[in-house]
Amino acid sequence: MAQGTPQRKRVVIIGATGLQGGSVARILAQSPDRYIIRGLTRNTSSPKAQELYKLGIQVQQADLDDSKSLQEAFHDAHVIFAMTDFWQHMSAEREEAQGKSIMDIAAELPHLEQLIWADLPDANKISEGFYPHVYHWQSKAAVSKYIREEKPELWKKTTAVLFPNYFENCLTQPATYLPIKQADGTYLRSFVLPETADLPNVAISDTGKLVQYILDHPDQCLEKTIAFYSETISEGEKVRSMAKAYNIDIRYHEMSSDEFQGILKKHMGDVTALDFTEQLLIFRDFGMIYGRPEFVQANQLPGLKLTTWKEFMEANDLHYYMTSA
Repeated sequence: MAQGTPQRKRVVIIGATGLQGGSVARILAQSPDRYIIRGLTRNTSSPKAQELYKLGIQVQQADLDDSKSLQEAFHDAHVIFAMTDFWQHMSAEREEAQGKSIMDIAAELPHLEQLIWADLPDANKISEGFYPHVYHWQSKAAVSKYIREEKPELWKKTTAVLFPNYFENCLTQPATYLPIKQADGTYLRSFVLPETADLPNVAISDTGKLVQYILDHPDQCLEKTIAFYSETISEGEKVRSMAKAYNIDIRYHEMSSDEFQGILKKHMGDVTALDFTEQLLIFRDFGMIYGRPEFVQANQLPGLKLTTWKEFMEANDLHYYMTSA
């Protein structure tokens, strides 16, 4: 290495073949002069893993339930993007254990400079115990509390990121997130919230942009929780924008909690359906909680350009994804 050349940082990305980690990997791979990227995945021979290889990313097998594999993957890390996936196994206890294991190992790393943790709010605290079944929020919030209270030196290197609703859900789960075509040719958007209830939204493909910002601005981001969303938008606003863009008639139906859970139970268990429903009802009953003053607002960070709903619609023909009843 030539004298004066800055050392490239080793960035270890958990879930590198997924939506969050994959975005981080692809964005940071555009700066090979700055980063050596190690992407972790359970299956290094998958098509998505092969795509990472082609970008010059090191792909390494690791399992969040196997602390030895994490120790091997983390040993020389300067930066870790850490996330856990509740929906993979739907066990809050397992997810919390995975998260704490990550933090135990990270806290002992001699070269670690920054850790970015994919977080969610404390539903029990925010709802004052009214919505106690949002397990996939609570497990992540418990890990954040663990870092702050049990690993204070690690917290000094940490940025927690609250993830919101993804625009991309419209593409991957259209029956849940888009209007459905009816027999008479009109469309119906059925959802559990009032059409005026605001939700935080983001393009998950922008995750890498935020992580790049965090790495470039540690003074603004360390020991902070960032609410990651580009804009707040209601389902009613989305319906109106789609009706106008595609010249179609869309009606909105506010479902009851029981009605919504009944639909969810067709493809998930009772407990998970309740979890999913309560997380949404928090926004109905307690407002746009991501906008609270204790959180840094990602859409207010200078120089960070996040995709808007309008831009997402322009890039994706959502009418094509709308299913029929």
